[in-house]
Amino acid sequence: MTTRSLVDPDWYLGTVAVVTADTVNVNLPLASAIGERRRLARGAVGDFVFIDCEQVKVLGRIVEVKVSDAERLRLEPKLGEATETHPTGRIQLLASVEQGSDRLSRGIKSYPRVGDNVYLAPGAVLSALLSASTASADELAINMGRLDIADRVGLKISIERLVGRHCGILGATGGGKSWTVAALIERIKEVGGKAIVVDPTGEFGTLTSIDAHYAFDTEEEGTSQVHFPYQEMTEDDLFVLLRPSGQTQGPKLREAIRSLKLVTATGGVRPANVIYRDGVVEKRRQLRVPFFAAVAAHDQALNNQLCRFDLRHLPSQISEECVWSTDRNDQTRWGDTENTQQSYCETLIARCRMLISAPELRCLFGTAGRSLVDVMTEFFASDAQDVMRISFRNVRFEHNTREVLLNIVGRYLLSVARAGQFKAQPLVVFLDEAHQFLGRTIGDEYASARLDAFGLIAKEGRKYGLTCVLATQRPRDVPEDVLSQIGTFIVHRLTNDGDRHVVERACGDLDRNAAAFIPTLSPGEAIIIGPDLPAPLPLAIDRPKKAPSSHGPDFKMAWTERLQRKQRQAQRPHRRPVAGPRRGQ
Repeated sequence: MTTRSLVDPDWYLGTVAVVTADTVNVNLPLASAIGERRRLARGAVGDFVFIDCEQVKVLGRIVEVKVSDAERLRLEPKLGEATETHPTGRIQLLASVEQGSDRLSRGIKSYPRVGDNVYLAPGAVLSALLSASTASADELAINMGRLDIADRVGLKISIERLVGRHCGILGATGGGKSWTVAALIERIKEVGGKAIVVDPTGEFGTLTSIDAHYAFDTEEEGTSQVHFPYQEMTEDDLFVLLRPSGQTQGPKLREAIRSLKLVTATGGVRPANVIYRDGVVEKRRQLRVPFFAAVAAHDQALNNQLCRFDLRHLPSQISEECVWSTDRNDQTRWGDTENTQQSYCETLIARCRMLISAPELRCLFGTAGRSLVDVMTEFFASDAQDVMRISFRNVRFEHNTREVLLNIVGRYLLSVARAGQFKAQPLVVFLDEAHQFLGRTIGDEYASARLDAFGLIAKEGRKYGLTCVLATQRPRDVPEDVLSQIGTFIVHRLTNDGDRHVVERACGDLDRNAAAFIPTLSPGEAIIIGPDLPAPLPLAIDRPKKAPSSHGPDFKMAWTERLQRKQRQAQRPHRRPVAGPRRGQ
């Protein structure tokens, strides 16, 4: 595997002086840069090293270099005589290489001892070890970037190790998170994988690696308009949108949904002595027993939580439910309209009529464009299409439409996965700005729904062949139970302490020493951490062939043009207004 020993004397750094459970302190006699020795200095923070433990070589990374307090003034020739110094360093222990092995293994097989020698890790050798450890010969591997600490040699990672246990792409604005998402989409397409990109902002519409683009509400350039059929919503989703009060409106809405489901369950064929009128079950002064007999006969369909009924008739059906439970003169029939209940439900009826036709809810209640369910069904079965994008850019925030819609889409994907659709052809779902859609509860005290669809995908989707890539700039807003299910993290620059602490807790391999490098990462650089990787790996992510449109406005151009317009207007001669005829003339 290698043509060079892991402990080449030419790369000698120093000797182990102190050993702890996760770090060692070493003497670094060659680390000083005093005078003309800077170019010859060896042993800097961030360097990877091998510690020679005879049969085992331990891979480590230098996280601290210093001199003793007594020698600090020797570094300042103006303050004291510039004499020899004795730097020391602290090395984080990462992984092991056993004698005769060609790959790194997780954990420390044999701890160093005081007096063991430390050597700088040659770039080519380290790259070969890491490549053999992150992708075996029988695994499908992709090249995600270059190891800066290994002479910028490319590193291949098994696609199964990268996204097979879900993947989290974390990073502050400007850290390169969107580029990493775009690069990963390209790599998945190159190896013949299938993926759906959920795009809340529309920034991935420029990617040439995406075969088909779809958008809700209104078409964007290069997209086809779709809607998601409300029949795939649950009653809880509908309650969140309609916001019924708890005492009267909630129960009446439940009864109206049950009645309309009965019409659908019977296929419009009216059971004996049950009156249908214009798609609505009529109850005023009608027989009660035939209705409840029909309900019992179609119990399974009526207990289905999905909204399998004609929503257009919901306001009229709510009005039909506002009747006395029995007629005064005939206990076998419902009574006439109960005016108090009717008045209580007027606001709900009006809200139903308004929301069903509201522009911001056309993505759910409208019929413009194709059904997204039909589009995804065709996509799952197609060998010609590898990647499709669903844009949420035009989905409104009013009535929590965006959150509810995305949760419905995620729940539908999970239901398809549970049916075994992705066992033979695994599917990866990309969700950008994941913190907006995970772990939140929307609604009020009478009707609420938890946005848990993608959390459930993270918890159980892997065994069904459905995995997700969650990208976010606010890891602290993602529930810990979701982060704990993510196998691989690609961490770009994070400057917020809360975000870094969340990542430390979620990644068992990322201790405080490794996390200290996160705020100093430059755009495009990341640390990849995962249980299937031998150690946290610093990587310069390859630039995608087509960058996403994630840039903001051009302040220089916009404001320069505005200033020029103001200057041109100021240079124009002022025209005095022409005096009109005076009043009375």
